[in-house]
Amino acid sequence: MNISLITHDAHGSNGGIAKYTSFVINALASNFDIKKINIFSKRKILLKKKKINFFQSRFFLFIILKNTIKIIKSDLILVSHINLIPYLLVIFFFNKKVILFSYGYEIWGLKKNFFYRLLIKRINYFICMRKYTAKIQKKKYNLNDKSFFFLHNCIDEDTKRYKFNKDQNNIITVARLDKLEKYKGVDETLEALSLIKKKTFKYYIVGDGNDTKRLKDKTKILKLQNEVIFTGYVSDKRRDQLLKKSCICSTPGSHFPFDTYPYRFSFLEAAQLGLHLIASSPQNDEKKIAHKYHNINFVNPRSIKDIKKMIQKLIKRKKFICPKLTKDFSYNRFKNNLNNHINIIINKS
Repeated sequence: MNISLITHDAHGSNGGIAKYTSFVINALASNFDIKKINIFSKRKILLKKKKINFFQSRFFLFIILKNTIKIIKSDLILVSHINLIPYLLVIFFFNKKVILFSYGYEIWGLKKNFFYRLLIKRINYFICMRKYTAKIQKKKYNLNDKSFFFLHNCIDEDTKRYKFNKDQNNIITVARLDKLEKYKGVDETLEALSLIKKKTFKYYIVGDGNDTKRLKDKTKILKLQNEVIFTGYVSDKRRDQLLKKSCICSTPGSHFPFDTYPYRFSFLEAAQLGLHLIASSPQNDEKKIAHKYHNINFVNPRSIKDIKKMIQKLIKRKKFICPKLTKDFSYNRFKNNLNNHINIIINKS
C-alpha cells in the first residue's frame, strides 16, 4: 500500500496541528502494510525514515502539480487540514480515496466559501479529533452519508524522560500569544491571581507572539510583575523543566474562538508530569466523560472568582499522575487506532 499525505508541516514546527500530524506520520511509518509514504508539505519536516519521501516547498501548488501522477497512483490520500483541499482539485476527478483530518475551530468557527463546500462533498472519509467537531462538520457541510472516525490527541512519550517534582507549586500556561487568539486563559489567570492576596508561587507564561507586550503591560497594571515570568519560546526540554517546577497548568480561555477541547496537547503534557489542569467547561457530554481523569478541573472561564477559587484549591494539592489518562491517551493507542482506521478505509469497496 502506498500513501500520500498533503500537509502544512509536521516535525520541527510549532502548533498543535503540526504536532498531531507528526504523530500521524510516525504511526503510518510503523504500519507494515504501508510500503511507501509520499509527504507533500509547505515547510521543511525534520524527519528521516526509509519508507518516507518528502516533497517540500513554499511553492506548494508547483510541487503538487509536478507530482500529480504520484498522488493519483496512491492507494490512499490523506489531507491534514481543510484549507489544503483546493490543491487536490485535479485529483478529485480520479475518484481516489481521500481522508480529511478535522480538529476544531477550522470547522466550527470558520465559514468556508462555496468552492470549499463543493470540494468537501467529494471526500468520503473523515478522521476527527473529537465528536463535537464531527457533529458540526456533518451538519455544516451536509455530510451525513460520509464515514467518520475519531482519533484523540496523544501523550508525547518522550516526556517520560523527566521525573516530575512533587514539591514545586507554581502555575504555568503554555500558549501562542497572538492578538487573533486572545483569551486562551492568560488574561483570565492574571486577573484571578490579582485577587489572591498572599502569593507564594510564580506564574510562568510559556510562549510568545504579537500579544506579548499587551500581556506584559497588563501584568504591570495588575501589580503582578514580581510573580509573573514571561519565558518566550522555549525548547521542549526547557518547557518540561518548567512544568516540573509547577503544580497547576491553567488555560481557562473564555473567548468564542477558544477551543474547549479537554485533551489539548499542553494539558496532556502537563498531566504526564503530574500537574492539575484548569480548563474551560466543554460540551456537556465531553465534560461528563472527562471527569474520570482526575487531573482535569473545569471552571466557568467568565468567572474570575471561580478561577481564583480553583487555583487556591489546587495549589494545596500534591501532584499526581492519573493512570487512566496516560493509558487512554498513550501514543500506542493513537497509533493502533489510526492504523485500524486506515485498514478499514483501504478495504472498503
